[in-house]
Amino acid sequence: MMPWARDAVDQAERVLIESIMDSGWSWERLGAVYGERSKQAMQQHYKRRGGQRTWPASRRKESDPPDVESVRHAITGLILNFRATDEALTRTMADASWNERDPEKEALRRLSWTERLNDSLDELNDFINNRMSHVPRVDRPLVVGERNRVHPDHVEIGRGGVEELRAEIDKAIGRLQQHRDTVDATIEELRRRRTELG
Repeated sequence: MMPWARDAVDQAERVLIESIMDSGWSWERLGAVYGERSKQAMQQHYKRRGGQRTWPASRRKESDPPDVESVRHAITGLILNFRATDEALTRTMADASWNERDPEKEALRRLSWTERLNDSLDELNDFINNRMSHVPRVDRPLVVGERNRVHPDHVEIGRGGVEELRAEIDKAIGRLQQHRDTVDATIEELRRRRTELG
């Protein structure tokens, strides 16, 4: 994504997080609604988007269910908006003749195992952070129930979202396997180089 577009999306997300925290939410509560993230993971997520503010723990309060639903709706809307913007810009950039890479230079660049590995890492990082919003991030059993909710011993998944979550998990597995194939090929290449040394 182009830097200016990324900055705009980061700013929108930062403002949303700050407004939620200003209303009295805790990092733990926000992290649970955001995608089963811990307090530390949520704080890092905020800081990676340029956030610098802090909120005293003494101000925290338990939020009412309607507040939880409105925050979940706002977060889901922002993430879907980001995905649509990202995909549209990616297609536009890929189709733009002025953005085309020279095929010969690109082929030479891809001869380097470090370049191939870096490309795969960048794509995996983008997928995990921007295209995998519904897959629970905590290692707890998934139990089909009435709504999406994190419990101490399991993660409840609403019945209406089961098929969407299953499809997203399949995509995540496929993307991880694709990266693993790149890593395996890199290991084999390095082993060949080592053997060539005698």
